[in-house]
Amino acid sequence: MSNLAISVRDLSKKYGERMAVSHINFDVPLGTVCGFVGPNGSGKTTTMRMLLGLISHTGGNGQVLDASIDEPAKYLSQVGAMIEGPAFYPALSGKENLNVLASLGGFSKDRVQPLLEKVGLGDRGNSKFKTYSLGMKQRLGIAAALLPNPKLLVLDEPTNGLDPAGIQEVRELIRDL
Repeated sequence: MSNLAISVRDLSKKYGERMAVSHINFDVPLGTVCGFVGPNGSGKTTTMRMLLGLISHTGGNGQVLDASIDEPAKYLSQVGAMIEGPAFYPALSGKENLNVLASLGGFSKDRVQPLLEKVGLGDRGNSKFKTYSLGMKQRLGIAAALLPNPKLLVLDEPTNGLDPAGIQEVRELIRDL
């Protein structure tokens, strides 16, 4: 196995005549924190969607955890992701939402409470999701992405919409992970 979590060469995505992602090349070593920086509409989310097999690429190639992005079934069980903000059942508690996801994903429900603790929601796990602040919703989304105990964690704008204190909290959480 290589020491790369992600490797892409000449990766592109075209929608009609518009190039959403044009011939990008990068490597992400295992065990590192890496961020995509760019303005809105520059292709960051599109790139993540290609890496996760949610959309197909139109050019180039890529590898995630040593498997081709053309075969996401080979690596997705080792990847946790939160793309474009978390979505949960508003009437369920944070804990109940994670239990639903654990059941659907075939993960142990014994992971739920420790993950709530890890993301700083241990004391709010029984509160309804609809009562959560934006920062709490983001942290619950990160907990959901951690359910499979992934080798690779992909987070799309985990600090989006947060105040400076919330941004700092999420950055510290990512650093701790």
